[in-house]
Amino acid sequence: MDERDWSIISALYKYKNITKVADIFYISQPAVTTRIKNIEENLGYKLIHRSNKGITFTAHGEYAAQFANKILAEVNDFKNNLADVGKGVVGTLKIASPSIIGRYYLPAFLEKFQSYYPKVKFEIYIKSSTEILKLVNSGLIDFGFTKHCDNYVEEEKHLLLTYPVLVVNKEPFELADLPNMKLVSYPYETYYYEALQRWWRDHFEQQPQIGSRVTNLDLCKEMVFSGLGYGFLPDILVPECPYPLVTKKMYNKDKTPFTRNTWLVFKKQTLDNKISDLFYEYAKKSNFSEFLRSRNQINANTIYK
Repeated sequence: MDERDWSIISALYKYKNITKVADIFYISQPAVTTRIKNIEENLGYKLIHRSNKGITFTAHGEYAAQFANKILAEVNDFKNNLADVGKGVVGTLKIASPSIIGRYYLPAFLEKFQSYYPKVKFEIYIKSSTEILKLVNSGLIDFGFTKHCDNYVEEEKHLLLTYPVLVVNKEPFELADLPNMKLVSYPYETYYYEALQRWWRDHFEQQPQIGSRVTNLDLCKEMVFSGLGYGFLPDILVPECPYPLVTKKMYNKDKTPFTRNTWLVFKKQTLDNKISDLFYEYAKKSNFSEFLRSRNQINANTIYK
Protein backbone atom coordinates (compact mmCIF):
# COMPACT_ATOMS: atom_id res chain seq x y z
CA MET A 1 0.00 0.00 0.00
CA ASP A 2 1.18 3.50 -0.78
CA GLU A 3 0.32 7.02 0.30
CA ARG A 4 -2.44 7.28 -2.32
CA ASP A 5 -4.16 4.19 -0.92
CA TRP A 6 -4.17 5.65 2.59
CA SER A 7 -5.42 8.96 1.19
CA ILE A 8 -8.35 7.24 -0.55
CA ILE A 9 -9.31 5.40 2.65
CA SER A 10 -9.11 8.67 4.62
CA ALA A 11 -11.19 10.60 2.09
CA LEU A 12 -13.79 7.86 1.80
CA TYR A 13 -14.13 7.71 5.58
CA LYS A 14 -14.59 11.48 5.68
CA TYR A 15 -17.14 11.84 2.88
CA LYS A 16 -18.75 8.36 2.76
CA ASN A 17 -19.26 9.02 -0.96
CA ILE A 18 -17.40 7.34 -3.82
CA THR A 19 -18.37 10.06 -6.34
CA LYS A 20 -16.84 12.73 -4.10
CA VAL A 21 -13.65 10.69 -3.65
CA ALA A 22 -13.39 10.12 -7.40
CA ASP A 23 -13.62 13.87 -7.99
CA ILE A 24 -10.95 14.62 -5.40
CA PHE A 25 -8.45 12.22 -6.98
CA TYR A 26 -9.48 12.88 -10.61
CA ILE A 27 -10.28 9.24 -11.28
CA SER A 28 -13.46 7.40 -12.23
CA GLN A 29 -15.87 5.89 -9.73
CA PRO A 30 -15.09 2.34 -10.93
CA ALA A 31 -11.40 3.09 -10.40
CA VAL A 32 -12.09 4.05 -6.78
CA THR A 33 -14.13 0.88 -6.28
CA THR A 34 -11.37 -1.26 -7.79
CA ARG A 35 -8.75 0.43 -5.65
CA ILE A 36 -10.76 -0.24 -2.47
CA LYS A 37 -11.19 -3.91 -3.44
CA ASN A 38 -7.44 -4.23 -4.01
CA ILE A 39 -6.75 -2.67 -0.63
CA GLU A 40 -9.17 -5.08 1.05
CA GLU A 41 -7.51 -8.04 -0.67
CA ASN A 42 -4.11 -6.76 0.38
CA LEU A 43 -5.18 -6.40 4.02
CA GLY A 44 -7.34 -9.50 4.09
CA TYR A 45 -10.36 -7.76 5.59
CA LYS A 46 -13.56 -6.14 4.38
CA LEU A 47 -13.36 -2.40 5.04
CA ILE A 48 -16.67 -1.04 3.74
CA HIS A 49 -20.24 -2.05 3.04
CA ARG A 50 -22.24 -0.44 0.22
CA SER A 51 -26.03 -0.20 0.32
CA ASN A 52 -28.86 2.03 -0.87
CA LYS A 53 -28.23 4.17 2.20
CA GLY A 54 -24.60 4.75 1.23
CA ILE A 55 -21.28 3.54 2.58
CA THR A 56 -20.62 2.24 6.06
CA PHE A 57 -17.26 1.19 7.46
CA THR A 58 -16.72 -2.16 9.14
CA ALA A 59 -14.82 -2.37 12.44
CA HIS A 60 -11.70 -3.19 10.43
CA GLY A 61 -12.48 -0.27 8.15
CA GLU A 62 -12.84 2.12 11.10
CA TYR A 63 -9.43 1.05 12.39
CA ALA A 64 -7.88 1.32 8.92
CA ALA A 65 -9.28 4.85 8.52
CA GLN A 66 -7.86 5.95 11.87
CA PHE A 67 -4.50 4.49 10.95
CA ALA A 68 -4.65 6.16 7.53
CA ASN A 69 -5.21 9.56 9.15
CA LYS A 70 -2.25 8.97 11.45
CA ILE A 71 0.03 7.89 8.60
CA LEU A 72 -0.98 10.87 6.44
CA ALA A 73 -0.40 13.31 9.30
CA GLU A 74 3.10 11.92 9.82
CA VAL A 75 3.85 12.07 6.11
CA ASN A 76 2.64 15.66 6.02
CA ASP A 77 4.85 16.58 9.00
CA PHE A 78 7.79 14.86 7.32
CA LYS A 79 7.30 16.85 4.12
CA ASN A 80 6.86 20.13 5.98
CA ASN A 81 9.93 19.56 8.11
CA LEU A 82 12.22 18.09 5.48
CA ALA A 83 13.32 21.49 4.16
CA ASP A 84 14.27 22.59 7.67
CA VAL A 85 16.41 19.59 8.57
CA GLY A 86 19.52 21.12 7.07
CA LYS A 87 18.92 24.27 9.08
CA GLY A 88 18.99 22.28 12.31
CA VAL A 89 15.67 23.56 13.67
CA VAL A 90 13.65 20.34 13.63
CA GLY A 91 13.74 17.60 16.23
CA THR A 92 12.98 16.67 19.83
CA LEU A 93 14.86 17.72 22.96
CA LYS A 94 14.72 15.34 25.90
CA ILE A 95 14.85 17.27 29.16
CA ALA A 96 14.62 16.27 32.84
CA SER A 97 13.88 18.64 35.68
CA PRO A 98 13.01 18.63 39.39
CA SER A 99 9.34 19.38 40.01
CA ILE A 100 9.96 22.89 41.35
CA ILE A 101 11.82 24.00 38.21
CA GLY A 102 9.40 22.14 35.97
CA ARG A 103 6.43 23.87 37.54
CA TYR A 104 7.69 27.38 38.18
CA TYR A 105 10.23 28.14 35.43
CA LEU A 106 10.33 25.58 32.64
CA PRO A 107 7.05 26.32 30.78
CA ALA A 108 7.90 29.98 30.09
CA PHE A 109 11.55 29.11 29.38
CA LEU A 110 10.62 26.52 26.77
CA GLU A 111 7.83 28.64 25.31
CA LYS A 112 10.29 31.39 24.44
CA PHE A 113 12.78 28.94 22.92
CA GLN A 114 10.02 27.40 20.82
CA SER A 115 9.00 30.85 19.59
CA TYR A 116 12.43 30.97 17.90
CA TYR A 117 12.25 27.38 16.64
CA PRO A 118 8.55 26.45 16.30
CA LYS A 119 9.17 22.94 14.99
CA VAL A 120 11.29 21.82 17.92
CA LYS A 121 9.44 19.47 20.26
CA PHE A 122 10.11 18.51 23.87
CA GLU A 123 9.99 15.38 25.99
CA ILE A 124 9.94 16.44 29.64
CA TYR A 125 10.66 14.16 32.61
CA ILE A 126 10.18 15.19 36.24
CA LYS A 127 12.86 13.54 38.35
CA SER A 128 15.01 14.16 41.40
CA SER A 129 18.38 15.82 40.85
CA THR A 130 20.18 12.56 41.58
CA GLU A 131 18.09 10.70 39.01
CA ILE A 132 18.62 13.49 36.48
CA LEU A 133 22.39 13.20 36.71
CA LYS A 134 22.13 9.47 36.03
CA LEU A 135 19.96 10.10 32.96
CA VAL A 136 22.40 12.69 31.60
CA ASN A 137 25.40 10.43 32.22
CA SER A 138 23.70 7.52 30.48
CA GLY A 139 22.82 9.64 27.44
CA LEU A 140 19.08 9.02 27.82
CA ILE A 141 18.31 12.75 27.90
CA ASP A 142 19.89 15.79 26.27
CA PHE A 143 19.76 18.24 29.18
CA GLY A 144 19.06 18.15 32.87
CA PHE A 145 18.07 20.92 35.23
CA THR A 146 19.54 19.95 38.57
CA LYS A 147 20.31 21.32 42.02
CA HIS A 148 23.84 19.98 42.22
CA CYS A 149 26.51 18.79 39.82
CA ASP A 150 29.73 18.57 41.80
CA ASN A 151 31.32 16.00 39.49
CA TYR A 152 30.69 17.89 36.25
CA VAL A 153 33.44 19.79 34.48
CA GLU A 154 32.85 23.45 33.64
CA GLU A 155 32.28 22.65 29.96
CA GLU A 156 29.29 20.44 30.84
CA LYS A 157 27.32 22.68 33.17
CA HIS A 158 25.92 26.19 33.33
CA LEU A 159 24.63 27.99 36.42
CA LEU A 160 21.12 29.26 35.75
CA LEU A 161 19.84 30.43 39.10
CA THR A 162 20.68 30.91 42.77
CA TYR A 163 17.89 31.46 45.27
CA PRO A 164 17.70 31.65 49.07
CA VAL A 165 16.16 29.06 51.34
CA LEU A 166 14.01 30.60 54.06
CA VAL A 167 12.72 29.43 57.41
CA VAL A 168 8.98 29.98 57.07
CA ASN A 169 6.28 29.98 59.74
CA LYS A 170 2.72 31.23 60.02
CA GLU A 171 3.28 32.94 63.38
CA PRO A 172 6.08 35.33 64.45
CA PHE A 173 9.26 33.63 65.65
CA GLU A 174 12.99 34.06 66.07
CA LEU A 175 15.62 31.66 64.78
CA ALA A 176 16.62 30.95 68.37
CA ASP A 177 13.12 29.50 68.89
CA LEU A 178 13.52 26.75 66.28
CA PRO A 179 14.68 23.91 68.61
CA ASN A 180 11.41 24.30 70.52
CA MET A 181 9.20 24.53 67.42
CA LYS A 182 7.73 21.75 65.27
CA LEU A 183 9.40 21.16 61.90
CA VAL A 184 7.47 19.95 58.86
CA SER A 185 9.95 17.64 57.17
CA TYR A 186 9.97 15.86 53.82
CA PRO A 187 12.51 13.53 52.12
CA TYR A 188 15.30 15.95 51.25
CA GLU A 189 17.84 14.77 48.70
CA THR A 190 21.05 13.63 50.36
CA TYR A 191 23.22 16.63 49.45
CA TYR A 192 20.49 19.09 50.57
CA TYR A 193 19.84 17.16 53.79
CA GLU A 194 23.57 17.28 54.61
CA ALA A 195 23.66 21.04 53.97
CA LEU A 196 20.67 21.60 56.27
CA GLN A 197 22.29 19.40 58.91
CA ARG A 198 25.48 21.45 58.80
CA TRP A 199 23.51 24.66 59.07
CA TRP A 200 21.58 23.31 62.06
CA ARG A 201 24.70 22.07 63.88
CA ASP A 202 26.35 25.45 63.36
CA HIS A 203 23.45 27.18 65.15
CA PHE A 204 21.99 24.72 67.65
CA GLU A 205 23.17 21.96 69.99
CA GLN A 206 19.96 19.94 70.09
CA GLN A 207 18.25 18.16 67.23
CA PRO A 208 15.16 19.66 65.54
CA GLN A 209 11.74 18.49 66.69
CA ILE A 210 9.91 16.81 63.82
CA GLY A 211 6.22 17.70 64.07
CA SER A 212 5.16 16.18 60.75
CA ARG A 213 6.77 14.08 58.03
CA VAL A 214 5.26 14.49 54.57
CA THR A 215 6.08 12.99 51.20
CA ASN A 216 7.15 16.03 49.18
CA LEU A 217 7.91 19.74 49.11
CA ASP A 218 4.44 20.73 47.89
CA LEU A 219 2.73 19.14 50.88
CA CYS A 220 5.36 20.58 53.23
CA LYS A 221 4.55 24.04 51.87
CA GLU A 222 0.81 23.58 52.41
CA MET A 223 1.34 22.29 55.96
CA VAL A 224 3.46 25.32 56.79
CA PHE A 225 0.90 27.66 55.25
CA SER A 226 -1.76 26.05 57.45
CA GLY A 227 0.22 26.70 60.61
CA LEU A 228 1.14 23.06 61.32
CA GLY A 229 4.81 23.85 61.79
CA TYR A 230 7.74 25.66 60.23
CA GLY A 231 9.62 24.58 57.15
CA PHE A 232 12.70 25.22 55.07
CA LEU A 233 11.26 26.57 51.81
CA PRO A 234 12.62 28.17 48.63
CA ASP A 235 11.71 31.84 48.64
CA ILE A 236 9.68 31.52 45.43
CA LEU A 237 7.04 29.40 47.20
CA VAL A 238 6.17 31.96 49.87
CA PRO A 239 4.09 34.32 47.67
CA GLU A 240 1.62 31.47 47.03
CA CYS A 241 0.26 31.90 50.55
CA PRO A 242 -2.87 34.13 50.53
CA TYR A 243 -1.97 35.77 53.85
CA PRO A 244 1.25 37.16 55.36
CA LEU A 245 3.90 34.72 56.55
CA VAL A 246 6.92 35.28 58.73
CA THR A 247 10.21 34.28 57.13
CA LYS A 248 13.82 34.34 58.25
CA LYS A 249 16.83 34.30 55.98
CA MET A 250 19.41 31.62 56.70
CA TYR A 251 23.15 32.24 56.91
CA ASN A 252 26.01 29.79 56.99
CA LYS A 253 28.73 29.83 59.63
CA ASP A 254 30.89 32.04 57.40
CA LYS A 255 28.03 34.60 57.14
CA THR A 256 27.22 33.73 53.52
CA PRO A 257 23.53 33.24 52.65
CA PHE A 258 22.18 29.70 52.65
CA THR A 259 21.14 29.20 49.02
CA ARG A 260 20.39 26.58 46.41
CA ASN A 261 21.52 26.56 42.81
CA THR A 262 19.89 25.44 39.60
CA TRP A 263 22.28 24.11 36.97
CA LEU A 264 21.85 23.07 33.36
CA VAL A 265 23.93 19.93 32.81
CA PHE A 266 24.72 17.90 29.69
CA LYS A 267 27.45 15.85 28.07
CA LYS A 268 29.78 17.70 25.74
CA GLN A 269 28.97 15.46 22.77
CA THR A 270 25.32 16.50 23.06
CA LEU A 271 26.26 19.88 21.61
CA ASP A 272 27.28 18.19 18.35
CA ASN A 273 23.56 18.18 17.63
CA LYS A 274 22.49 21.53 16.16
CA ILE A 275 19.27 21.78 18.17
CA SER A 276 21.07 20.99 21.42
CA ASP A 277 23.72 23.58 20.65
CA LEU A 278 21.05 26.22 19.97
CA PHE A 279 19.30 25.33 23.23
CA TYR A 280 22.53 25.64 25.20
CA GLU A 281 23.34 29.03 23.67
CA TYR A 282 19.80 30.19 24.43
CA ALA A 283 20.15 29.08 28.05
CA LYS A 284 23.49 30.87 28.45
CA LYS A 285 22.10 34.15 27.12
CA SER A 286 18.85 34.00 29.11
CA ASN A 287 18.17 35.47 32.53
CA PHE A 288 16.56 32.35 33.93
CA SER A 289 15.02 34.14 36.92
CA GLU A 290 12.80 36.13 34.55
CA PHE A 291 10.92 32.96 33.62
CA LEU A 292 9.44 32.53 37.10
CA ARG A 293 5.68 32.41 36.71
CA SER A 294 4.14 35.74 37.65
CA ARG A 295 2.01 34.58 40.59
CA ASN A 296 5.16 33.50 42.40
CA GLN A 297 6.84 36.88 42.20
CA ILE A 298 7.58 38.41 45.59
CA ASN A 299 4.62 40.39 46.89
CA ALA A 300 3.92 42.81 49.71
CA ASN A 301 1.99 40.24 51.77
CA THR A 302 5.16 38.51 52.85
CA ILE A 303 7.19 39.51 55.90
CA TYR A 304 10.94 39.16 55.28
CA LYS A 305 13.57 39.63 57.95
